[in-house]
Amino acid sequence: MIHPDTDTLLKHVLQTLEESDEPIVREHLAACDQCRELQQNMQREVQRLGRINMPIEIPAPPRLPRRLRVPTAVLRLAAVLSVGFLMGYATAQLSQPVSSVPVQQRLIPSRVAVPSSGYIPCQAVNLKTIRPG
Repeated sequence: MIHPDTDTLLKHVLQTLEESDEPIVREHLAACDQCRELQQNMQREVQRLGRINMPIEIPAPPRLPRRLRVPTAVLRLAAVLSVGFLMGYATAQLSQPVSSVPVQQRLIPSRVAVPSSGYIPCQAVNLKTIRPG
């Protein structure tokens, strides 16, 4: 007969054993006096440990030394200066003129006949509309 190890029995006592293993351990405990006695001993020990009333003191988190603490007024001043700097930077960026970007164009004459002034009137055409891609 294969006996479950003590960790498996303890998990059974603590009710943390996987559901798939639970029926196997129960069947074994029903048939094996040695393991049933070990399981009962474990259960008594767990109950005994549960009755121990030990006060636990949780220490407070350590505070920073006084010389490392930053006063609230300094933090407020830093926040105000940061906001002021960011607003000034944004205003400066928005007030700068937008530079124009040259676009390549091709001039196509609207008339073939040259007027007496010697200049040929032309209109601007976007090359992308003529040759896609």
